[in-house]
Amino acid sequence: MNYVKIIRISGSFFAREFVKKEKVRKNIKYREVDEKTVAQQFKDGDATVEVIFEDSDREPIKLSNESEEQLIKKYLGEKFI
Repeated sequence: MNYVKIIRISGSFFAREFVKKEKVRKNIKYREVDEKTVAQQFKDGDATVEVIFEDSDREPIKLSNESEEQLIKKYLGEKFI
């Protein structure tokens, strides 16, 4: 499972990305997901999280449970370790 953490100036949230049909103007849609669900699947090794910085030009960071512990703690939090 692939999840997305979107970081904005006003805060952040976890979401799941869906691709809509071709005729829709915006093909990608996000649905908000509970942090507990993402953390459990991440710890089990069943999920990856892509961290997107919406209000800046920084490149997205893709994290899995095999990533460095420091990066996981910094971008996702203590619950993911």
